Amino acid sequence: MKRASLILAFVVISIVLVAWPSKEKEVEHPTPSYVGAGKCKVCHLETYNSWKTTIHARSFSALKAEEAKDSTCLRCHTTGFGDGGYGAEGNFIDLAGVQCEVCHGAGSLYSRSSVMRQPDLSRELGLVAVDSTTCTTCHNDRSPTFKGFAYKAGLITATHTHKSGRRATGR
Repeated sequence: MKRASLILAFVVISIVLVAWPSKEKEVEHPTPSYVGAGKCKVCHLETYNSWKTTIHARSFSALKAEEAKDSTCLRCHTTGFGDGGYGAEGNFIDLAGVQCEVCHGAGSLYSRSSVMRQPDLSRELGLVAVDSTTCTTCHNDRSPTFKGFAYKAGLITATHTHKSGRRATGR
């Protein structure tokens, strides 16, 4: 009888321990969607205006008519092509060109100013830390116009720079 009570107590304690909630709750977030550079412009006007002068902003218009229909070209000359962005059914946001979210991730979850003021939360909700591997998804030898890639030089000339040559900081 005593042994049965011990076994029962062990089983009950095991069930309680397994079912006990952990301290860290994993929060599931919906899949982020693309919002377009116009949404980023609201808080990052200086950066947006600088980006508008870059080759990235004009990358879609650089395509020839047949290239503008070619998925191999569109994946690098638009924002979110094949991933719910440019050309996706029901998407009415202008995502032509290499916009903010190509590098920084789809922004629907992190683009609110209340979220952007919290770096950890921004990253948790999809804000991507940019490094050279971000760029080499397109700037690589699969591109028909590839002539090599220099990450630091590209930051100065092709992203969101200012006429003075200094890098944009955002606000």
